[in-house]
Amino acid sequence: MSQIICGNVIETAKEYFQVDLTSRMSGNTDSTAVVVDFGGSGTVRHDTKSKFDSSNDAYLLDSSDGVYLINFSILVCSDAVGTEELMDVGAQIEVATDGSTFTGLFGQGLRTTDSANANAGSECLSGSYIYKATTATTKLRLAAICDTTGGANYEIRTLANQNMQSLAFSTATAYGTYFSVVRIT
Repeated sequence: MSQIICGNVIETAKEYFQVDLTSRMSGNTDSTAVVVDFGGSGTVRHDTKSKFDSSNDAYLLDSSDGVYLINFSILVCSDAVGTEELMDVGAQIEVATDGSTFTGLFGQGLRTTDSANANAGSECLSGSYIYKATTATTKLRLAAICDTTGGANYEIRTLANQNMQSLAFSTATAYGTYFSVVRIT
């Protein structure tokens, strides 16, 4: 139940979660999906219900029938940017309604090759979705996959500056790989 007081919403059951990847994930095998290692290479910024499962890099929803706004962004590049380029990049939010068997729920995919076979060196995929929970054991996590032109490994990077070659922001604090969950009802 919400109550409005002087323009502020006071939510008794508020639930929000935000985790940023704070260390690069290097050496991911070409054409192989990986779960983003937020538990070992990330920093939880908010977790109002203390529901982050760091061993599975997943967030356990607090409500079995809540409606959630889920956001993600992921920065991907080849480990060998000078010689290898990206062909296909994908990211997906995976759901496990039983708490352990994950399957793709929604995401983004990109084929970077154009008609002249010019490939991208790095990409950012992001999405925002509404999800209705159906069980008390529902967990969500973020996964990625990448295919490079020559079979090089790929990286998942942390900051926006890391996905640019010749330009950079004056401060390098803009996290580009993150995952957030907010209960909206």
